[in-house]
Amino acid sequence: MGYVPPPTPQYGLEEGPVLLKDGRTALLRRATPKDLPLFVEFLGRLSPASLRMRFFSPISPEKAAELLLSAKPEEEKVTLIVLAGEPQRIVATGEYVRAKGEEAAEVAFLVEDAFQGKGLGTLLLERLALIAAKRGVRRFQAFVLAENRQMLNVFTESGFQVKAHRDGGEVEVEFEILLEERAAERFEWREKVSTLASLHPFFFPRGVAVVGASRDPESIGYRVLENLIFGRFQGPVYPVNEAIGKEGGTVGPLLAYPNVESIPGPVDLAVIAVPKERVLDALEACGRRGLRGAILLTTGFTEREARELADKARRLGMRLLGPGSLGLFHTHPEARLAAGLAPLPRPGPLALSSQSGTLGRAVMAYAEGMGLGVSAFVSLGAKTDISSNDLLQFWEEDERTRVILLYLEGFGNPRRFSRLARRIGKKKPILAVHPSRDPLVRALFAQAGVVRANSLEEAFDAAALLALGRLPGNNRVCLISNASGPSNLALEVLKEGGLEVEHVDLGSTARAEDFARALEEARRSEAGSLFLLFVPMGFMSEEEFLALVERAEGDKLFLACSMGATGPRARLLGQAALFRFPESAAIALARAWAYRAWREEPLHFPDFQDLRLEQARRLVEGKKALTEEEARSLLQAFGLPLGDGEGLALRLSAEPHPLFGPVLTLLLPTPLGNQVLGKRLSPLTEGDARELFRPLEGKADPAPYREIALRLSRLLEELPQVEGVSLDLAGPRVARFALRLHADPKPR
Repeated sequence: MGYVPPPTPQYGLEEGPVLLKDGRTALLRRATPKDLPLFVEFLGRLSPASLRMRFFSPISPEKAAELLLSAKPEEEKVTLIVLAGEPQRIVATGEYVRAKGEEAAEVAFLVEDAFQGKGLGTLLLERLALIAAKRGVRRFQAFVLAENRQMLNVFTESGFQVKAHRDGGEVEVEFEILLEERAAERFEWREKVSTLASLHPFFFPRGVAVVGASRDPESIGYRVLENLIFGRFQGPVYPVNEAIGKEGGTVGPLLAYPNVESIPGPVDLAVIAVPKERVLDALEACGRRGLRGAILLTTGFTEREARELADKARRLGMRLLGPGSLGLFHTHPEARLAAGLAPLPRPGPLALSSQSGTLGRAVMAYAEGMGLGVSAFVSLGAKTDISSNDLLQFWEEDERTRVILLYLEGFGNPRRFSRLARRIGKKKPILAVHPSRDPLVRALFAQAGVVRANSLEEAFDAAALLALGRLPGNNRVCLISNASGPSNLALEVLKEGGLEVEHVDLGSTARAEDFARALEEARRSEAGSLFLLFVPMGFMSEEEFLALVERAEGDKLFLACSMGATGPRARLLGQAALFRFPESAAIALARAWAYRAWREEPLHFPDFQDLRLEQARRLVEGKKALTEEEARSLLQAFGLPLGDGEGLALRLSAEPHPLFGPVLTLLLPTPLGNQVLGKRLSPLTEGDARELFRPLEGKADPAPYREIALRLSRLLEELPQVEGVSLDLAGPRVARFALRLHADPKPR
């Protein structure tokens, strides 16, 4: 069994927005002494039964609050609270307490009656376990009344190996909190359930309110209504405009309402298209009405103003798409939702996400022109709340989505994105276009199995091929062509992509029957992909070639190129992807093969049995710097081989990045400076380490170097106190080293 990297929450481990099991929003943070009035008010709302379950005997809210907020050093006690509502109030709290130096800690939770059954106990247990493990705690203990079945279920369903012992009316629960695969899967499952519940009102709303609806055909509100109606949304649509007045009226054929609160029927989602100064009032009205989501089309907000709107929406229990969103479009027959400034696109297997709204309209039109169609399109706008990480989890479970294409202008949480993409990419391909040429972005995509494209055209080329729902059977390609020049262009690209090519050159006088005969022979070959390349030479018409492609069947991946074709660079034709240019077809096939190779490789994080983790934690605990001897002991605790060696001289450094986390860089020292051989992001899998040291193949045995990198990556993951490390390697040994600590480390 390998090492299991701890789950990465979308926001902070100890502070940030969280989702309840029903999709409602809340805020998690550390408790402080200033929270005493909030604690007294929280405890005063609880039933006597809930208080007895936590404290085992009658207790006043004031006395209970003092106990929960009793001061202890951070190494001995951590108390978390969950807040919800407007104004915010505490709805749940959890804590662990341990005696100084002990490896076990006692854990306990308290959840408001109305919020029980919404996953808050499990959420607090997960977060406390992750925090405690980083601080050297190995076991949790809890004492629970035997009748408190709900809390006992939280422990038994956590994924940890729980031992329970009953003594009279109490049950003592004990379990190791060192993360294993089952517990990590439960963490991920809980977050996915909450995320899907929070997005369901966006993709399958029972009703949609258009706030800012207008009779003016040139207005944004009118266009939104028009798109919802002509898209045949499968639910009620409610125009909202304060100018309607209490007596009511209509906007087009629909009854209109002066405010969201006066809507009589079911409504989950609001599309807000009002001037900037009225947005806050509109959000608050949606919250009072109990809406679950809002799509904010209004633009012109500063970054700070946009964040404040997202915070307001969360306190109201809502999720927010935007501001500055073009909208959300879902072609599922039970939804047919065009909630924004574009018509409902043609249904298909491609899910699209873009931060840019104007670009979104263009890519939807391009996909439609390819004959590809989309399952859903989401314009993220300012991305203050809903992000591509949320959408990935929704599309992971969407049977109609076969390929995911993301246009990313920036990353909110790259480490979370990487973990999600690694999981979801094993089920369906994720394509990404990022305007930056940053090598860290390339490293992130490569490690996460994301199919990276340099442009939207390349992305759609690959999407056309991957949308067929099959991958190359192996790395062998049979290329059948009637033109040597274009064939050579494709051959070079395919070979660079690691594909072995059997080229069948039919010659410039090839006719339809020659192509058909060669194709039939290729179907019986061991090639995993078939590639037909046609240039009009006067002996076979383009219509004959296209008919041959359209009729083609079989279980091999099939692509074709007709250099006389018109229309988009790539489109679907029968069971094949048809391209206009040989290079674009070859690049798409090379990317499909690279994705297939990544998908088949297990994501294995090695677990070294000789690590001395407790010794390592004691070395860095409470320190701002280490002596050379302490640093040496720390590296030895992780099994790094110190001492002089012989062989290739290299430098392996690890530096922090504010978004991407620890970055490992392999350098070759030269008289002109250090030459960068590769970069990878921590944590490293065995495959990541192999790619990092691929430049060494043929020059030195890379295996010992890979182990050094994997051990260094584990050090960085286990000890967030370590900020930077530099290792000078003389052969596969560490000849010199430098190490520094964070001034104020936070668990990653």
